[in-house]
Amino acid sequence: MIVANSLKNVLVNVEEKLANAEEKKIEYDAYTEIKSENDQLGFNDFYKKGLVEYEQQNYQLALAEFNHAIDIDKSNSDAYIYRGDVKEKLEDYQGAIDDYNQAIKLDATHPKAYYRRGNVLRKVGDNWGAIADYNQAIRLNPNYTSAKHRSYVRVDTGTTEKFMQE
Repeated sequence: MIVANSLKNVLVNVEEKLANAEEKKIEYDAYTEIKSENDQLGFNDFYKKGLVEYEQQNYQLALAEFNHAIDIDKSNSDAYIYRGDVKEKLEDYQGAIDDYNQAIKLDATHPKAYYRRGNVLRKVGDNWGAIADYNQAIRLNPNYTSAKHRSYVRVDTGTTEKFMQE
């Protein structure tokens, strides 16, 4: 009887270990499938998913998608602009400015990059920097009406002459 109980315990332990191993194999297979799907996804897939997540205000997910897109193609200025937008929503203002700077470095003729950077500069109190960026956005695209709200930026009245010269 003791031998039978011992064998029974051994069989139960073996069955549990096999069940755990099978469970782990299923988890591993699912992980491998997801990973291989992600490996097959390209820049546009992650970029578009980032835009969708951003529109749905899932900013952490959008950030992850834009990070993946940028990992694949570091030369796309729009990806940096939208990742900057996400960082602004997450109140990572320096991170947003860094992304807008990178977008401008990649494409200095992109008015949206200057405008968005101007918005963040205004939030952090760099009103002159914001005005300079709004001006540049308008120089690049005179019809860029969003940047024309630069007149709402409050500046130090002691340096109004500088503003008037611009």
